[in-house]
Amino acid sequence: MTATSTHVGRFRFGAATDRWWWSDHMFLIHGMQPGDVVPTRELLLTHVQRDDRAVVGEALDGCIEELDPRAAIYCLVDMSGTAHRVVMAVAGDGDGDLTGFLVDVTAAHDAFLAERVNAELTLALESHAAIDQAKGILMLTYGVDEDAAFGILKQSSQRHNTRLRELAGRVVRTAAVGLESISRELLDEALCAAPEPDAQAPCGRRRHLDLHAERTADESILRVAGAVDLSNRDELADAISMAMLGAADVRRVTVDVRGLGRIGPAAVDVLTAALRRSTAHGITLTIVGGGLGDSAASTAAHGSSIASRS
Repeated sequence: MTATSTHVGRFRFGAATDRWWWSDHMFLIHGMQPGDVVPTRELLLTHVQRDDRAVVGEALDGCIEELDPRAAIYCLVDMSGTAHRVVMAVAGDGDGDLTGFLVDVTAAHDAFLAERVNAELTLALESHAAIDQAKGILMLTYGVDEDAAFGILKQSSQRHNTRLRELAGRVVRTAAVGLESISRELLDEALCAAPEPDAQAPCGRRRHLDLHAERTADESILRVAGAVDLSNRDELADAISMAMLGAADVRRVTVDVRGLGRIGPAAVDVLTAALRRSTAHGITLTIVGGGLGDSAASTAAHGSSIASRS
C-alpha cells in the first residue's frame, strides 16, 4: 500500500512506558514503511509544517491535562516532501495516556477546492456574459457607445449600492420582452430600482436635453427642457451642481422642470440627490413643476429648508 492510497492511521502514547505506537497506516501516511523508525512525539511534529506545529502540539498537550478530546487540521509533509492535508483527533484518559487517529483528507480537500474554483469560474463567466448583454441593450436603447453603456451600469451600481452582476441581470430580464418593445423608461426603472411599469413605449435614440441657467439678485435658476434618462442624467446633475455653486452667496436655487415631457425615474433620481446635497450645504432648493412626491416630502420632513411647487 502506498502513501497516496492510505487514508486513516492510528496512534497511542503510554505515559507509564513513555512510548508511542503507530499503526501501519500511520507510517504510510508519513511516507515510511512500518517499523522503519521508532515513533516519537518529536518525529510526529517534525513532519508537521512549521506554521502548524504549535496547533498540533497544543492538541496533544491539552489532552494530557484534560479529558476533553482535541482535533487539529494541519499540513503534513511526508518523507518524499509531498504535502498532505490531514485531520488529527486525539483524546486522553486522564492518566497521561493518549489515543488518536490521523485521517488523510488530501484527495477530498483537493476535490472540494476544484469544485469551488469551478463554481466561481462559472459564476464569473455568467456574470461577464450578463454584463456584455446589458451593455449591448443599453447601447441600442440609449444610442451610446460601449464605454458609455458600461459607465451607466457602474454609476447606477454605485448610486444604488447594487452589485453590477445583479444590475446587469435586471437589464437583461427587462429586455426579455424584445428590443423592439423596450423604452428608455423601462430601463430607467430597472437601473434606478423603481417599480415595474405597466406600459411599454416604443424604442428611440438618445434624447436631447436643454439646460438654461440664469442668475438674479435673489437666486440661481436652472430651466430644464427635453427629456431625462440614464444616458444624459449626469448632464442634469452637473448643471444643478453648477447652479448651487453659483448661488453660494444667496443660497437659493430654483430648478424649473416644467419643460420636461415626463418626470421619469432617472430625473427623480437626480432631483432627489440634489435635494439631499442642498440640505447638506444649507441651500434652499425649489423644484418647479413635476414634483418629487414622497421623495421631497421625506426630505422636508427631516427639517431641511427645501420647497417644491408645481
